[in-house]
Formats: sequence, structure tokens, C-alpha cells
Amino acid sequence: MRKDTGKNIQPDTALIGSCIKKDRTAFKQLVTMYQQYAYNLAFKILLEEEDAKDVVQETFIRIWNHIDNYRKEILFTTWMYRIVTNLCYDKLKSFKRKNHVSLHDAAGQGINLTNETEHNADSAENHEMIKQIRRLSRGLTTKQRMVFILRDIQGHSVKEVSEVLNMSEGAVKTNLYLARMFIREEFYKSENTGRIVR
Repeated sequence: MRKDTGKNIQPDTALIGSCIKKDRTAFKQLVTMYQQYAYNLAFKILLEEEDAKDVVQETFIRIWNHIDNYRKEILFTTWMYRIVTNLCYDKLKSFKRKNHVSLHDAAGQGINLTNETEHNADSAENHEMIKQIRRLSRGLTTKQRMVFILRDIQGHSVKEVSEVLNMSEGAVKTNLYLARMFIREEFYKSENTGRIVR
């Protein structure tokens, strides 16, 4: 069963308007609504709890600083996921851990990931998911991996993936095809060798 990815939960215009006016209470509400969705995506791409948390923190710092650039004609989640995936892409392309400002400094609020999020990261389900995705996506390029996770793991449509990653639908389909072909080959190898590659 596909899990809720958050794309059907959209902030109302008034909440966005308050955030644009730098209303810290409204922004805290926005963070509460969306931090879990941002974390889930970052975690599935990066497969590392602390890196995913870093990305979520930086995502909401950027949202706070650039909320006035948000265009209401696109879904808020599409805009947010674009920020998340760009940050994940940067992390995957570089092994350097960068210092970042906490949300407390950025927004004047002590906004952190919830205990529920931390518990979720430590769950047996997520640990098993890490092993599965590592095995399946080991040989994928960064773009193929992101397309595969957004389309086949998160369940977004090709059009939505195209909007999030800012690439043509044709490019999404090509990367998805290559990712699926590689993953099928990995399954074939594991079945024929009688072992699962970790």
C-alpha cells in the first residue's frame, strides 16, 4: 500500500500569506505540517539519518528565507520537494559535511525534528528499507536514483517527478527506464547466485 506522501495536504493561502509576512507562529505550523514528509524523502535518498535531518533543517531555512518566491500556481509540496532533492543532490555529489544554521537562529523559533520523526528513523522498517534501497540502487546514477525513489518508492506521477526535479518528462522516463532495468538485473543476479548483495 502506498503511503501518504503529503502531496494532498496543502497549506491554505492564509497560512502561506502569514509566512510571507514572517509570522513565526505560522511558519512553525508549516514546519509541523511538512517536516515529516521532507524527512521521509531525504532519508530515502540519502539513507543516512543525520544527513536527512541536515537536509530537512536546511530545507526549512530556505523556505523561511524564500517563501515570498513561492508561486501559488504550483503545489507547495512540489516546491518543497524540489528544495529537498536539490539539497540531497548536493550531498550526494560531495562528501563534505557543511555547517548549517539551526532553525532557531533562522526563524527565531526552537523548531526541531519531532520525537516521532526520530523514532521513525530508528524503526526496524526503516533499517530494512535502507538495506533494500542500498541493494537496489547501488549502481544507479544520482538522477536515476532520485527518479526511482520519487516515482517508484514515493509513488509520484511522471509529471510530478518532472516538476520536482526540474527535468523534462522524457528525461524522467529515460532515467526511470534505466533505473528499473538495472534493478531488474540486480534481482536476477541475486536470484541466480542465491544470495542478496548487501
